[in-house]
Parts: sequence; C-alpha cells; structure tokens
Amino acid sequence: MSMERRTSLLVILTGCLLLIVAGTLRYANMESQQSVKKGQTNIQTTSASKTLLFSALGDQLAHDSIVAHAKTMAGYDFTPYYASIRKYTAPSDVVFCNPETLASGPDFGISGYPTFNAPSEYASSLRNPVSGPGCSMINLASNHINDKGQDALNATVAIWQGLKPLAANGANRSAEEQNTVAYFTKNDIKVAFVAFADYSNDTNLTPYALNNYHDDTLVANLVSNARKNADLVIVSMHWGTEDMTSPNDDQIAAARRLTDMGVDVIIGTGPHVLQNVSWLMRKDGHKTLVWYSLGNTLSAQLKIEELTGGIAGFRATKTASGVTIDGLTFLPTFMSYEWPEADKLADNLGARSSFKLRPLAEADSDITRMFGTPYSAAERRQFVQNVLSKDTNVKLLPE
Repeated sequence: MSMERRTSLLVILTGCLLLIVAGTLRYANMESQQSVKKGQTNIQTTSASKTLLFSALGDQLAHDSIVAHAKTMAGYDFTPYYASIRKYTAPSDVVFCNPETLASGPDFGISGYPTFNAPSEYASSLRNPVSGPGCSMINLASNHINDKGQDALNATVAIWQGLKPLAANGANRSAEEQNTVAYFTKNDIKVAFVAFADYSNDTNLTPYALNNYHDDTLVANLVSNARKNADLVIVSMHWGTEDMTSPNDDQIAAARRLTDMGVDVIIGTGPHVLQNVSWLMRKDGHKTLVWYSLGNTLSAQLKIEELTGGIAGFRATKTASGVTIDGLTFLPTFMSYEWPEADKLADNLGARSSFKLRPLAEADSDITRMFGTPYSAAERRQFVQNVLSKDTNVKLLPE
C-alpha cells in the first residue's frame, strides 16, 4: 500500500474514532441532564426497573367557593388550581390523593360544607395527568363519603373506577367490594393498597359502605391478604383530631397495629393540618413509614395551618430481601385567596376570590397580606419543618 493511501486511511479512521467519542459524550451528557432535571422535582431513581417514585397529596375539599370558581361555560374544570404544582407530581410513578368528598354530580345536588357533593369533573380533574395532579392511587375512605347516602356513594365509586386509576379503595358498593384489596404492578413491584376511615358523619350507612379501621376483622382480613400477595403494602388512614398538629393516642395505636401486621407505608389524612412523620420498627427487621397527616392541599378553610400543606415524596425499591423505603421529601404549599376586610368581618364566605394553590415560596406576599406579621413564607417553612421532622428528618423542597 502506498504511503499516500496509508495516510488517507489513517485520516478516515481517526475521523470515525472522533465521531464515536463525540457521540458517546453527547449521549452521556443528555443522560446526566435528564437525571438532574428529574432530581430537581423529585427523588433521583437508582433502578428504573425496580423502583417506584411516589407523590402524596393531602386533603382536597370541594368547598362551595372552590366549586364556584371552577365553573366554566361548559361545566367545571378544577385543573387550573394545580397549574403551579403539577410539575412536582409529574415525575412520579404513583400519585396518592384524598379527594375527601363525593363527586356524584348534579343528580345528587352540588353542595359544600357540611354535606359535600362535587361535580363529576372534580374527579376527572384530579385524575388528569396533563393539566391536573394525575392522581392515580385514590383514598375513598373519609367521614364525608356517605354524606348523601349509598346511591351517591355508588355513583362516586363508579366515576372513579371509570377513570381507571392504578388503585382506589375505601368506599364500597357491595360486601364483596369491601373485602377486595386493590392491587397494581408497576416497574416490577406489586403494590397492595387498602384504605380506612375513623368514622362517618352520616351514621345511617350500609354495613359495607365504608372501610372503618375500628372493624378489627375487616382490617385483619384486608391487610393480611395484602401482605401475602404483594411486594409493597400501602394503607391510607383517614383519622386524627382536626387542627391538631400531633397524632392522638388512637392514631399512634392504630399505626403500631398496622406496623405489626407488616404494612410498609401508612399515609394519613383527615386532621386538615400537618402532623409529623415517623419510622416504626417491625418484627421482621424492616421499618414502616408513617405520614400521620399531610394536611390540606386544596381547600377554602380559614386558619393559616389549614392553608399550609404540601406534597410528600418517597421512593420504594425492590431488592432481594424485600422492598426498602427511602428518599423522604416534602414540597410545602400554600392555599391563598382574597377576602375584603368588610366581608371577612361579616363572615361572608362567598365574597372570597382569586384562590391560588402554589409552592410555599411563591406565596410570601399573600401570606403576610392574609395573616399579617410575623407570618411569611420563611416562617411557614420553619413551621412545616418543625412539625414534620419531630421524629425523623424530611428534606424540604426546593432546597
């Protein structure tokens, strides 16, 4: 081979090698950027095939004013409430939600506190993964689920089931449905989900309407079946004392019992304010994660603690020895609105307007406007940190 041909071949091979190296670096850089982007809004995954990222939202209450401001020419749309926070739930594989109220539609009368029933669009807006929060694991066990009787409850369950979430549990159309655990498998992890409530405001309910956690036989049957048939067991508990930022004795006892039964994660709702997070040791050497209360996410309540909520995050990873839970995060949020002073003094609730659900950091001026000094986003953030982290450290987002 001539020297000229050898030189040409060397140039070609060198060029190819440079292109391969450049392409490899570019791909690695893209992967790195995607990891960073995911880490900005949630927990960075370690094994895409056997890891699930969870987001959990607190109580979502369809108060009269919340419903009124969701009215459109064509019906109702609740998704605008979530415009500022949906990016924080979007990276999650599973989004837990507690709708709190019926969504049975106009046939049962649209109404707010104390006897709730929202339009059916309430459910579809929460389920919407594009413009809404993308709720996919739904707690239907609450003290308000029987507010308008069994027929309305049946309608709400049917609406949610028709939206095809990963799992929904806690309210039932039959005894057979009550004794059924909700299962789904994602990223090679089989998840069992069951939900319970402390009581029903309307005590005139069928024996199967609501999963009550004081029904020892029901709890034992559902949780034991869940533990036998799933890698990960999650229990939703609607419990606690309203406006109390610490769990009561009943919550603590119930959490201990569920832990002893092998539950992996307990997600608490109901008090309408935040409560602490704890790890409870199990006999099998694993730990149970307990979010005692996630507070409110969407509401028109009045107290500053009731308007301070957030989005909990955690990660489940399947290993040879079972499923481990870690990566606890919490994005504090604030629900603000405008209320002229004269109307406030007159307790004219219908005069409130401009309802906004936002990350806490974006609501500083509204917090001070609504409640005066010394309240601020920084003060609220410290409140959240103090309440959540009494027993264990929770990373607040954004850092």
